[in-house]
Amino acid sequence: MKRKNIFKFALLGATALTLVACAEAEEDILAYNSVEACVKAGQQDESVCRAEFAKAQKLHNEVAPRYGNARECYSDFGYNRCNQYRPHGGSSVWLPFMMGYMLAPRGRTTIVSTQPLYRTSSDPNRYYTAGTGRVGAVSANGRTQVARSQVSRPAVRTRTVARGGFGARATRGYGAGS
Repeated sequence: MKRKNIFKFALLGATALTLVACAEAEEDILAYNSVEACVKAGQQDESVCRAEFAKAQKLHNEVAPRYGNARECYSDFGYNRCNQYRPHGGSSVWLPFMMGYMLAPRGRTTIVSTQPLYRTSSDPNRYYTAGTGRVGAVSANGRTQVARSQVSRPAVRTRTVARGGFGARATRGYGAGS
């Protein structure tokens, strides 16, 4: 009996170590809800905060989750937290509001990636990337971590979200623009 228990504990320990070793590496980023919050944190110069916010705003219309109607967008992001958008020459879609932006800095002067961030109605205190990546808890100076795969520029979206919820797409293999 004792031998069985030792084997079980050894197997559990090995499984836990395997799961930790297979987890995706995380990247240090900065996340802010406004230019003012970025400037106040003092991690970047005001000009960098403003320029990167403008990049995130421009990118938002290209990469934000797209919905065919307001009801579906409100279901994932909350009532009155979405707006109608008409891409050039396309049908109108509903996009969630950009609730913040993420900077992936390399030192104080180089930003390798900037993108918009969103807050879902099911997890309103956390940021999510357009690729449904959950951003870690944000410290007072904006520092946090996100999965390395979420740091690169998200793909442009051309299709609306199928039902199942914002976070559910990641588990179904939903890809941007698929």
